Amino acid sequence: MKNMNQVITGLAVSTCLVAQSLLAAIEPASMPLGPVAFTPTINIQTGYDDNILNASNNEIDSIKTIITPNFQIVAEDGLNAYRLQYALSKGIFHSSSDDNYLDHKLSFDAHLEFNARNALDVNASISKNHDDRGTGITETGSIGAGTIAPLEYNIKSIASTYTYGSDSATGRLVLSGKYDDKEYQNFRTITQQRDNTLTTLSAVFYYRIQPKTSMVFEIRNQNVDYTTDTAISLDSSTQRYYVGATWEGTAKTTGTIKLGHVNKDFDSDARSDFSGKSWEADIKWEPRTYSTFNLKTSQSEKESSGTGDLIDSKTARINWTHDWNDQLQTIAGLGYTRDNYRGDTAGRKDNTKDARVQFNYDLRRWLSFGLSYSLQDTDSNIAGIPFDRNIVLLSVTGSL
Repeated sequence: MKNMNQVITGLAVSTCLVAQSLLAAIEPASMPLGPVAFTPTINIQTGYDDNILNASNNEIDSIKTIITPNFQIVAEDGLNAYRLQYALSKGIFHSSSDDNYLDHKLSFDAHLEFNARNALDVNASISKNHDDRGTGITETGSIGAGTIAPLEYNIKSIASTYTYGSDSATGRLVLSGKYDDKEYQNFRTITQQRDNTLTTLSAVFYYRIQPKTSMVFEIRNQNVDYTTDTAISLDSSTQRYYVGATWEGTAKTTGTIKLGHVNKDFDSDARSDFSGKSWEADIKWEPRTYSTFNLKTSQSEKESSGTGDLIDSKTARINWTHDWNDQLQTIAGLGYTRDNYRGDTAGRKDNTKDARVQFNYDLRRWLSFGLSYSLQDTDSNIAGIPFDRNIVLLSVTGSL
């Protein structure tokens, strides 16, 4: 088990990354409050976005500012750890105030180790989120295109993971479950039929074949229920079956590769079921201790945005992270996504290329600055969909 400072640092860093910060390797300090530790952080980003609506023409550009304060309270009891966390994200578009947003998230996590072979992780959260205009069901050609503000929705979520078997055991079983309840809050004539619950169950068995290498066998089931769907039902059940391997520190690489099959069955006979190959891969190569290459690729099905039955999505991404010294870090990345809108009468297919370069500078242990440039280029066989987008952001991240 990590000590308190390691736990707090890791949790704070991961939180800021989820909030899209340009966080470098700050080491936030905690404030002891009796049996718990309180750790606040804040990230502020400001920059220029030349196409905030992902529009093919008549683009709207804007200076934007994103303010993300976060705090967490962590407690430990032997091998057990508990965390309460709150994060807020305020987005301000200086040339398009209609696109401003305010997101909140409150979550609780617990890690319980009953003995060397049995551990349980639980998480519960409630959040108020948004979808930017021009994304999801508000993109061009979708059911929400033309809305005058971001779509707002609430999510209530509960998840748990039970692990049987120690890290060094020949066999290890991991059982996971998650339940999400999503409800939109505005533009209800459009969004009411998109309210849904999502239930995910999975079982993963690891069989060690070498000291640092294990075979992986996984079964995953996901049920989507559109609670107030008044159109042809998108309710579905998806099963995934994977076989693969995971390894650590072998020839300077660490990774997981899983290959398998996916079946997606719709409740409605008016929808076309989907079946095909599926894969997930995440490989890290460290030619030097200060330089890391990360390759990720996957196949997944995204929910329909109002066009077709589902989106068959295939992605590949490579990132290079290099620490030039104790203070300066660069991150460069390239990505490619191919989206096939299954069931769309026009046969829509989108190809998206993106690139990103980022500089992080740690001025102090508790203060970091970042500068990034990102480019997205989406092409499509449907008129009105293709667009380019360029974003430049300057950020500062601070802690105690």
